[in-house]
Amino acid sequence: MIKLESIENLKSIVDVVDVVGNYLQLKKKGSNFTAPCPFHSEKTPSFVVSPTKQIYHCFGCGATGDAIKFIMEYEKLSYPEAIEKLASMYNFQLEYTKNRNFVNFNILEKLNSFYKQNLIHNQTAFNYLKDRGLKDNIIEKFGLGYAPSSNEQLNFINQAKLPMNEIIELGAFAKGEKGIYARLIERITFPIFSTNNKIIAFGGRTISNHPAKYINYSNTKIFNKSKTFYGLNFARDKILRKKEIIIVEGYMDVIMLHQAGYTNAVATLGTALTNEHLPLLNKLNAKVIVAYDGDNAGINAAIKASTLLAQNGFEGGAVLFKDGLDPADMIKNGEDLTSIFQNNTPFIEFVIKETINKFNLKNPHQKEEAFNEVKNFILSLNPIVQDDIANFASQIMQIPKNLFKIRNNNLKKITINKKIDPTEASIIKTIYENRHYLNEIVEYLSPEIFTYHSEELKILYQEEFDNPILYDIVLNEDIKTFEYESLREAIKNILIRYYEKELQQIRFSTLSFEEKAYKSRVLREKIKNLKKGIL
Repeated sequence: MIKLESIENLKSIVDVVDVVGNYLQLKKKGSNFTAPCPFHSEKTPSFVVSPTKQIYHCFGCGATGDAIKFIMEYEKLSYPEAIEKLASMYNFQLEYTKNRNFVNFNILEKLNSFYKQNLIHNQTAFNYLKDRGLKDNIIEKFGLGYAPSSNEQLNFINQAKLPMNEIIELGAFAKGEKGIYARLIERITFPIFSTNNKIIAFGGRTISNHPAKYINYSNTKIFNKSKTFYGLNFARDKILRKKEIIIVEGYMDVIMLHQAGYTNAVATLGTALTNEHLPLLNKLNAKVIVAYDGDNAGINAAIKASTLLAQNGFEGGAVLFKDGLDPADMIKNGEDLTSIFQNNTPFIEFVIKETINKFNLKNPHQKEEAFNEVKNFILSLNPIVQDDIANFASQIMQIPKNLFKIRNNNLKKITINKKIDPTEASIIKTIYENRHYLNEIVEYLSPEIFTYHSEELKILYQEEFDNPILYDIVLNEDIKTFEYESLREAIKNILIRYYEKELQQIRFSTLSFEEKAYKSRVLREKIKNLKKGIL
């Protein structure tokens, strides 16, 4: 039997509008949604779904119930079958007899109240938010707080008599070799809400120069970061009304956009948009605007997101913020982003142009690489549009259209494989499997030193071990892991290669003689020490 506590947990994260919206085309009417009733024939819609009451009701035939009852009636299922169907829709792990106990959502609410009180008393954290341009009302709306030391949090938990086993289960604390410790320490906290406004996790931003600037909770039974959009609980109504969703990179971008009136903005938890986000976007049935930073990481993330959305037929486009600014910075500076969002570049056009921009087309080898990437992308699209897109790409690249060899009767989706560097990948996999190395390695190996896998290393430093971007490496059995000494040796070799490249660039730079001499001397000293075995 399914535990009653498990059913209540499931009900607490279910939204009846989402559930019914999987089956019917709902239209917003006032604070409710309407549709023709699925349980009797009618011309004028009399079927109403209430997001506030979490029920549906037909004024024609009298059908009434919650999300579970709707699935029972619509799919002709028994109560247990409907529960299991609903759980599968939300990727929720049901509990049966002799399984875990009920988890109290109020625990995270109480923890957030503690964090909010600490923000008031921590001038450094509060000043950081004010310096970023946040107003008091928006800090309150998003429930921002501050997580103090692990001991202070433990004291609060003990005083509040909160059950530690449930706190660990919800991801707020973890067990390590040295005992139990708080997941977020000396960080500004961002509560992450379900669509029905229940706190399901937290993210945190360091104010103590920790190399992992932002971290999120690991996945729990009520939280899956690959299926969650930050801020969706606040943005959902505006998205449904405007039929448009803006996806940005981070917490601060979402909050500042909402403060400026762009209340249809959300963020992925990490920069990666994944296949697991797509069902939620499908439910929203809105035009998608991907708006990322204009640095290399942002461009690559925007290309990946645009590729995924184009391959799955989503309408919308991409925007890149230039000059090293992000939406939060631009809003703080008083800039109007409306025209930027309106002038987005359609996904397919964006992917092709930005892919080409990565290469020097005057170099025959690079032009061939660019052609192959663009061709593979075109072949991954709907066959109906491939011919037109090939024509567009051939004009930009000045390559005959027939070389793309578009054949609409025999097309298969082709995955664009990223080059894997064996040494960098082995370092990534070794750190992933030996996470206690992190604190040491972060001291001397920064992500930009990697040529091919800087994004994966950054994800490791952010402790996002469940990020799907890592899976191509950590699940690849052909990639070996290093013993500790071999790991240090591999890192030394990579650092030497990096510093030698930097040295070469300095020689041909426009720096003054004195600057060249000083920087060259520093780099030679680093290389000398590394060759002696000193990291």
